[in-house]
Amino acid sequence: MLDRDAHLPLHPAASLDLQAQWLETARSLGLDAGAEPLLEPEMKSALGAQMQALMEAGDYAAAVEPGWLLVYDDPWNRDYALDFALCVQHLGELESACRFYSTALLLDARDAYCLFRIGECLQGLDQREDARAAFLGALELAREDPAYAQVGHEAAQRLDAMNEEDT
Repeated sequence: MLDRDAHLPLHPAASLDLQAQWLETARSLGLDAGAEPLLEPEMKSALGAQMQALMEAGDYAAAVEPGWLLVYDDPWNRDYALDFALCVQHLGELESACRFYSTALLLDARDAYCLFRIGECLQGLDQREDARAAFLGALELAREDPAYAQVGHEAAQRLDAMNEEDT
């Protein structure tokens, strides 16, 4: 069995495609996409703490910049991808949020939270069938892991609401 937090290797072409998508996201948010930061561990820690504090304060717009530096410096860090995706989602950049949630999902395909958030974004983009599939997937994953019980409950509520809208 794979370790839940293990980073899965991806084909180099997938890395290049994701990097291109990340750069597109950065440009759309007005961030410096040309810089190539090589952050020291102390700087990563400080930026991570800053981002978390800003997110806890609900200032997602300000949290985007330190989040981008962290994601750009360490694109395969699942936590950075998740936090950045949440910030971008709160700013209404749903397509970009999907990209970063998808990255986190690539790194742990059993993460019901990522799939649920992807469903939220797709629903916001009016891609109802894809959103429904994401919520169903989140529900199934949540049934396999009790740690995701609340996510499963919320996914079931979203599915019920979507079914009511369809009738």
